[in-house]
Amino acid sequence: MDDIEGSESISDRVAEELQRRILNGVIPVGSWLRHNSIAEEFGVSRTPVREALRVLHARGIVTIVKNRGARVNGHSGRDVRELGEVRAAIEGLAAELAVHRINDAQVLQMQRALDDFADAIERYTGSPELSESDEANERWAKANSDFHGAIVAGSGNRQLMLSLEDIGRRLPLNSSYPAYKGNTRLLKQNLQEHQRIAEAILAHDAEAARRAMVDHIKSASESLARYVEEHERRA
Repeated sequence: MDDIEGSESISDRVAEELQRRILNGVIPVGSWLRHNSIAEEFGVSRTPVREALRVLHARGIVTIVKNRGARVNGHSGRDVRELGEVRAAIEGLAAELAVHRINDAQVLQMQRALDDFADAIERYTGSPELSESDEANERWAKANSDFHGAIVAGSGNRQLMLSLEDIGRRLPLNSSYPAYKGNTRLLKQNLQEHQRIAEAILAHDAEAARRAMVDHIKSASESLARYVEEHERRA
């Protein structure tokens, strides 16, 4: 990792990167994560590594074994689907509330995120090397986060936001990207789902907005669950 310093704590950054690798299948289920090797790779002390592994343990992704390190559990397909059901219900409510509460700045953020997502598809797809690059990953992740963030903020409900933060600690928002990477069809489907949500919000159709968001989250969760199960079969 080139630059681990930033607004997030070092341990959070390490935890997010390790979780990304586990979901990607780069770190296989059953692998051992050793404090010394992780600290050396990330150029940090053992303290933030221990904290990062505790975070992953709390999320159910690893099991910490005294004097040995942490063993990767990973999320099962069932875990992903269950978390997706909860997220779908909460974000569906967010979209419904946003119809009545979203402000101009949040609408602009939502629309810009749609444009950026579409531009990223045009720029990076068609070339496996480009579509699977870190640059593409970061571009899609930001557009996705900005889109969902605008709607959640537009709901105006702080308790809803806190509930989503809790879900996000166990399954981050952009976890489905590994299932989409290198698959133009799925990426375009994801964009179309975003567009349907935005159209319903702008049309002031609360029921359509909720339904479109629920369908979108469940679709993304199902894609990730199948991806996880396919990697489990190969292991």
